[in-house]
Amino acid sequence: MKIQGAGPPARPWSERRVECALFLFMLLYYGFILRNAGLYREQVPLYMTFNDMLVHLAHGQFYVDPKLAGFEGFLRNGHVYSYWGITCALLRLPLLFLHRLDLDVTAWSCLAAVCLMGMVKVRTVLFLRRFCRPAPPSGWAFRLMIVYIVFGGAEVGFLKSSIYQEIIFWAVAFAAIFVYYAVKGLVSGCFTAAGLAWMAASAGLATLTRVSTGIGLSAALVLLLLVLLAQDLRAGRPLNSRRFLVPAAVLAAFFAIAGAVNYARWGSPWTFADYSCYIPYHDFPARLERMRQYGLFNPARIPFGLGYYFLPLWPFHGANGQLLFAATQDRLMEAVELPPGTFFLTDLLPIAFCAFLAMAFWSARPVRSGRLQEHARTAPDTDSPRNRWPANPAQLLALAAGLALPGLLMLQAIYMSYRYRMEFYPELDLLAFLGLYAAVSNPTLLARLIRIRRWIVAAAVVSIVSASASMVLYKLSRFGPSGQYLRHGIVSYYAHDAWQSARQRVH
Repeated sequence: MKIQGAGPPARPWSERRVECALFLFMLLYYGFILRNAGLYREQVPLYMTFNDMLVHLAHGQFYVDPKLAGFEGFLRNGHVYSYWGITCALLRLPLLFLHRLDLDVTAWSCLAAVCLMGMVKVRTVLFLRRFCRPAPPSGWAFRLMIVYIVFGGAEVGFLKSSIYQEIIFWAVAFAAIFVYYAVKGLVSGCFTAAGLAWMAASAGLATLTRVSTGIGLSAALVLLLLVLLAQDLRAGRPLNSRRFLVPAAVLAAFFAIAGAVNYARWGSPWTFADYSCYIPYHDFPARLERMRQYGLFNPARIPFGLGYYFLPLWPFHGANGQLLFAATQDRLMEAVELPPGTFFLTDLLPIAFCAFLAMAFWSARPVRSGRLQEHARTAPDTDSPRNRWPANPAQLLALAAGLALPGLLMLQAIYMSYRYRMEFYPELDLLAFLGLYAAVSNPTLLARLIRIRRWIVAAAVVSIVSASASMVLYKLSRFGPSGQYLRHGIVSYYAHDAWQSARQRVH
């Protein structure tokens, strides 16, 4: 049996073949969905913004063409700027070398990002399986998790071709790499310098892509490094300076780049977007006043945010004929986008494994002295390192606290969107992967897992079906404030859009 601190066996060729087969399937399956969601659609000027941004970056400029940025532009000192990070522009470097910046590759970039994200998560599950060397009664749990990743979750539920989705796809893909190395370090009991450097690079790239995601990853890494340093000092171990300095240097380099971009755009290295320059606010002063009064992020929005992401009652009408919580939306929110969604449907399987993680910590709690003999008699194997929860609680808490920041920001945001749900996935993935490991590696939890196997399979089915249904609704939904579309009810809105979409396909 594997014990804490021992490394997993080398990746077998059979596992590599599984990865290759799943990667090819993702390319075809996700590509088919994106194609039907507009992979070969009419060109949208806004979606050429990153092409134009790259041209300006090549000339040392940080502004963009106002005709392309349109209502997403920020007017400052006579130039229009974009608040989006530069990563998606740099990904178009091949187009610059081939002199084909006239091509809109938004959908292809979405496809590449979602395939990367899915494959990293699959590799995380395969690593856990290899590390555990599970018995036949538990192998199904790993296979079920892979099926959920491929056919549901963040990989399927958000498959819509848009520049907005492209940005968050890449940010969460970098977060998936971060979580992979975090899980690897936690379950093996060893965070190597190379693994921490990869985590730093992922956090830095996410910061240059979508700052809210980057802040969460960076905070998680910094907290983890502080915990590792404190634990080494407390244990009297000689400090491995390379393990701390290399990731710190990598993260600092990316933040220096981000600071330089911010300074060129806004005149301050600490400002990622100056909304006083936001063009729509100039045309709608009431929106600017709301932003100044309540801010871009405000804890007063958390109750509504919890309902938006977990209990979506907001798109329904009350007895007075108004949308539920309409007063709160009008007062605090700039926009609330369709479609509605809840993690308790689209991600019921990982939530179930999060529950097993909680049970693992509960079973590993300190036992009162009066019950010590009874505990030893009823659970004689708990002294084995293999049967205890392997993760260092302080390390896990540091990572979980940092990864919770993006989701906490989205709960307070002035603008709530379905795609912002993806900000919750790094935290959810980390806890779910560790819950899967705990459920399989702990004999007591494994027995419970086997007893409720049918319910776990049902949770996977609910997750996959709900994610696919949410993806269809997302495709039918329009961006922007949803109130104007819900005057006759949410069912009427989607029925009308489905009918219009079917007529377009026929003609």
